[in-house]
Amino acid sequence: MDYKIRTVTTRSKKSAVQVYKIVNRKRQILKHIGSGKTTKEISALKQQAENWINLNNPQKNLFKDETDVYFKSYKYLGFTYKYAYEFLEQTFQKFNFHLHTNTLIKDLVIAHILEPSSKRQNLLNLEQYFGIKHNLSLLYRHLSKFDEKLKVAIEQEVVEIAKEHFNFDFSFVLYDVTTLYFESFKNDEFRVPGFSKDNKHNQPQVVIGLMVAKDGFPVHYEIFKGNTFEGKTFLPSILKFKEQYDITSITVVADSAMLSVQNLDELIKHNINYIIAARLGSLNQQLTAQIDQHLERKDLNTIRIDDLIVEYRQARYKKDLKEMEKQLEKAKKYDGVKTTKITKLKFLQNDATTYSLNHKLLERTKIFLGLKGYITNLNLPDKDIVDYYHNLFKIEAAFRIAKSDLEIRPIYHYKENTIKNHVLICFMCLAMSVYLELKNQKSIKVIVKALKAVTDGIILNTKTGQILQDRSEIKTPLLH
Repeated sequence: MDYKIRTVTTRSKKSAVQVYKIVNRKRQILKHIGSGKTTKEISALKQQAENWINLNNPQKNLFKDETDVYFKSYKYLGFTYKYAYEFLEQTFQKFNFHLHTNTLIKDLVIAHILEPSSKRQNLLNLEQYFGIKHNLSLLYRHLSKFDEKLKVAIEQEVVEIAKEHFNFDFSFVLYDVTTLYFESFKNDEFRVPGFSKDNKHNQPQVVIGLMVAKDGFPVHYEIFKGNTFEGKTFLPSILKFKEQYDITSITVVADSAMLSVQNLDELIKHNINYIIAARLGSLNQQLTAQIDQHLERKDLNTIRIDDLIVEYRQARYKKDLKEMEKQLEKAKKYDGVKTTKITKLKFLQNDATTYSLNHKLLERTKIFLGLKGYITNLNLPDKDIVDYYHNLFKIEAAFRIAKSDLEIRPIYHYKENTIKNHVLICFMCLAMSVYLELKNQKSIKVIVKALKAVTDGIILNTKTGQILQDRSEIKTPLLH
C-alpha cells in the first residue's frame, strides 16, 4: 500500500501539502502537513511529508539495514566550483597572463570575476569555494608595489588577443573616461574630488581613460588624478597608445568632452584621425543659419560644412522636443515673478529683480531639435562617419561590465600603488569578461551563472579516509 504526496490549492490561495493512500479506488488523507505560499516553503513541507512517510509507512524497505550501513560509511563534506576555476584559469592562460604574474594575482582575478568583492573577501571565497589559501598580509605587501612594466606587458597580451580573435589592426579605437570613487572622505595628491559620474562629488576619486576596439574589447587604459578634466586625459592616452605600438595611422572616436581646438590641432600634428561629437549649441550664428536653411528635416538626412557633419533623426527629434517642453513648462512657472533669488532653469533669465522667458534661447533650441553633430578630418561618406561614432555605445557597455558586473568601485585602497594594482587587476578581469561575452554571445552574468551551476560534490569514506568527488552535469557548454 503506497503512501503518496499531493499539493492542493486552498481558499486562501496557499498550497496545502498532504499525505494520502488509495483505498478501494478512493483517496484517503492520512496526514495534513501544512500550507505555504513560496516555493521554498512548499519544498520544505514536501520534505516533511517524505520524512513522515519514512516513519509511518508500514511497507518498510527490505534493504534498510544494508542501506543505512552503506551511507554511514560516507560523509558529505560540501561542494566546490572547481569547474568554474578550471575554466577561468584556462582563459587566464589563453591571455598569457600567467607569464607575467604569480598564482596570487591569477586567483584574485578568477575570484573577482566569479564573485566581485573586496580583496579580503576574495581570499575568503577562494578558501571556501576552492580550498585555496593565501595570506592577507602577503597580499597587501604585494599590492603595495606597482610595476609599470607589468601594466605594459598585460596590455600587450590583451592587444595580441584582440588581433588574433577580433581582427584588431589599430586603425580604429573608441575612447571615453569614467570616475572611480573611494569609500573615504580623506583626500591626497592622487585621490581628490572632481566631477563624478557616480554622483559622489564629495568623495575622493580617480579618473580612468579607457580605449576599446570597435567591438568593445578593451586594449588600453590610463589613470589620472580625480580632478583631471575629461578633455585633458584624451591626448596623453592616445599619444601613449600610439607610441607604445608604433602606430602610423589611427582613427579615434570620442564624445564632445574631448573636443577642443588644442586637442584637434595636436591630433592632426601626430597624424591621428578623429570623429568627435560636436557641441552644436556653441556654433556661431552664421553656421547655425546655414544648417537651419540647408538641412532638410527628413530621417537620417545629413549636411556637411567643412569638417562638421550634422545629422537629423526623427526619433531624436521626438526625444529632444519632449525634453524641451518639459524644461519650458518649468520656466513658465517663474515668468514675470519678481524675486532676488536666482533659480537656474534653461529657458529662464533674470534681470536681478524679475524672471522672464529667454525667447532667444528657445528659438535657437528649436533649430537643433533632432540634430547631432560630428567633427572629423576623414574624407568618408557622412553615413560611415555617423556609423563609426555610434559604436561609442560599446565603450559604455565595457564601463557597465567594469562598474556593475565586476564592481570596480567603490575602491577601498588608499595608497597610490595599491590603487594602480587594483585597477590593473580589474582591467584583466574586464578583458577576460568581454572576451568571454564576445565568444559566447552571452553576458558575463549569464556566463558566471552557468559556471557556478556546475559543482563538484565532495564525499569522505570514513572507513578508508578516501575522498571522492563527483561533478554535476555541464548543461551550458561555454567557449574559451
